[in-house]
Amino acid sequence: MTKTMVEQSRKLHMVLGFSALGGFFKIFGGVVYGSRALFVDALTSIANFIAAYATIYYYRVSKRPPDIDHHYGHYKLGFGGALVSLITYSFVAGLVIFKLYNVEPYKVSINATFFAVIGFIFYYLAIAIAKKGGEFFVPYSVFTVSELIESIIVILASLAGALYSYIIDYVGALILTSYIFIEIYDTGKALLKNISDIAPPKSFITIIEKTIERYGFKALDIKVRKVNDNLWHGDIFLKSIDGNATVKNIKNRVRELKRELLEKHKLDATVEVVE
Repeated sequence: MTKTMVEQSRKLHMVLGFSALGGFFKIFGGVVYGSRALFVDALTSIANFIAAYATIYYYRVSKRPPDIDHHYGHYKLGFGGALVSLITYSFVAGLVIFKLYNVEPYKVSINATFFAVIGFIFYYLAIAIAKKGGEFFVPYSVFTVSELIESIIVILASLAGALYSYIIDYVGALILTSYIFIEIYDTGKALLKNISDIAPPKSFITIIEKTIERYGFKALDIKVRKVNDNLWHGDIFLKSIDGNATVKNIKNRVRELKRELLEKHKLDATVEVVE
């Protein structure tokens, strides 16, 4: 294990540790001190922790090189985090609806706000470390920033609920619940789009065609699909413009073309020259 990998592993444990502590204080404050807004936030914190861990795990798996079971690499496994997130948030949504279904008067303690603030601090520390972790922590940061926004809503709702009326705290819980369903919708929509082998925009194909022409070929057919945000796969059928070119010359040009497509345009293409 390289020094960089050791450092990333250390930061990973720190980030997830702070996230777990933040979730613990939210759960404790929500259950013991009566804030339903904090209770909902606590459940989303659990979902956030599970989804973030799964996202980082599958992100690492997607970087593995091709093997005997995955000839084209493990890129698609990177969407495993989104699938876990969808399942986890759906389960939490069910628990939240069950909790909020019966609207009965309840008392919110000012201590709920105190624990909401503590949870906010731990999540802020997690983000501060994640931002210094580079590309490895990018997937996690998306989840945790949303937790900070939720925490601010909970702090205000629980404080107003303790000082004025439980109804304010309950409205805060409803706002967070609506966010859960928005998260489920957005995650499901993005996941479906990413696994549907979506084609690139026309402008991307135009750039590929011009690149092909620079190497002395004419594109007969180009089929490209998205693998992830950093890679495209494609099948390209070409015809050499120079009818007198030797086989060796064509092979050299095809090799250089494929190299440029991959390095410059992130397109891993199978290229076939048609006579």
